[in-house]
Amino acid sequence: MEEPVARRLRSRESEAATANESRRAFGDASNRTGKKDGKKPPVKRTRATRASAATVENRTEGPTSRGRATNTAAEAKPEAKPARRSSSRVKSSTIDDSKSDELATKKGGTKRSSKEAVETKATHSVKRAKTEAAAKQPKAKSAPSKPTRRSTRISRDKSSDKPFVVAEVPIVQAPPQHLIPADFGLTRDDSAEKDFTYGIAYYDEKDRDDTLLCKDYVTDMFQNMFEAEVSDLFVVLTAIQNSVLLAARTQPFQYMDTQEDINARMRAILVDWLVEVHMKFRLNPNTLYLCVNIIDRYCSKVPVKRSKLQLVGVTALLVACKHEEIYPPEVRDCVYITDRAYTRSDVLDMEQSLLKELNWKISVPTAYPFLHRFLSLLNASDRVGHAAHYYLERSLQEHDMLDYRPSEISCAAVILAVNNPDILLLDEDYETELPGIPKILLEYTGFEKDHLIDICEDLASKVANECITASKRTLTAVKKKFESSKYMRISSEVELPSVINLSKSRDT
Repeated sequence: MEEPVARRLRSRESEAATANESRRAFGDASNRTGKKDGKKPPVKRTRATRASAATVENRTEGPTSRGRATNTAAEAKPEAKPARRSSSRVKSSTIDDSKSDELATKKGGTKRSSKEAVETKATHSVKRAKTEAAAKQPKAKSAPSKPTRRSTRISRDKSSDKPFVVAEVPIVQAPPQHLIPADFGLTRDDSAEKDFTYGIAYYDEKDRDDTLLCKDYVTDMFQNMFEAEVSDLFVVLTAIQNSVLLAARTQPFQYMDTQEDINARMRAILVDWLVEVHMKFRLNPNTLYLCVNIIDRYCSKVPVKRSKLQLVGVTALLVACKHEEIYPPEVRDCVYITDRAYTRSDVLDMEQSLLKELNWKISVPTAYPFLHRFLSLLNASDRVGHAAHYYLERSLQEHDMLDYRPSEISCAAVILAVNNPDILLLDEDYETELPGIPKILLEYTGFEKDHLIDICEDLASKVANECITASKRTLTAVKKKFESSKYMRISSEVELPSVINLSKSRDT
């Protein structure tokens, strides 16, 4: 019983001293076991931080341990930080110049002296001042050199070391008393025996830099399209095999006499509706002309029922879009614009039938490229171009105009637009007289003057009299299209075309 009593009477000072000694030797036990108890993990301490922490802990133990902890903190001095290493290029406050040079040499570098730095800076400033002064001085004006035009035709030069020499395509002038150079019209002389026309005509020189117009090859391109409209070969094939003629023919003819269930008014209604669809989808202008060409060529070979005429029209538009457009409409769009009168399978079946009957002949010449070519020859204004487009697009609704070639209708549309006096007034071209039938068009196309005047009379009457259906409804889709500001309101603010001036020049 005496030992427990002695233990209870042990002084608190001795217990505190023992606790401090154990803490200094092994650290705080609570820090080691704090992670297990859910407390924060122990923080690594240096000698200086341990001494300061012991001072804080001993302050709570009692008066005897306070002095001992203070002495311990006084004895533990923090370690001095190492001196910062000086750079070989920056002058250190603790190392002199000679030692810094030695350090730079040992590290493999070279130290730049203060004199060298000043000299380098001075040279840079002098060079900068010279360049600024040269930039401020006005440059000497040299004679403007004309850009050298080169073609893709390459010829071999045996005399020089250079293997190839790029030849320049010459500008061909017209012979005296003519406006078109020889072999540069739509028809080439057969005795020439040339596969292509070399050179560029003088009237194409202004647009030579525009690569999209292909002025180096435009003569051969239009000669090929002009021959593809109607060829003498087709006349020979008519007596041999009529089916070959219909398969190879690109220009449709009047076919309503062979149709039993449709007529010309139904065709006009279909074309009027296609003009509205063409505007809704914002398609390329040539897509509309190709679509009408496909419809006419198909109907001239196959009898079409009245209930399937709209299906033929929307399928022809789909095929034309696949040929001309970058992003053609989908089949579901074609079904939607017909108010779901036909299904998807109906459109696909009609597409197969249409391509089979046309023998996959889709790339055919239409009136649209010829119109642009004739306007380029005359260097016509924008208002004249819009008027010619209006007259030509209006002719698509007329079944009677299939008797003429697309190039002939385009030429007649340009002649009517050029001879419209209201267009000259709106263009403020008061000094220019009405040209009648331009001589350059007659030489370029080779058409007869009287034949062109007859086409102009038919076209002017079609434009003046709007197409009327059996229910006395007028078809005004083309007129509304050209009433917009995009086309300078050519169908509403300009008088109708007239052939009075052309009739006067018939006998001259």
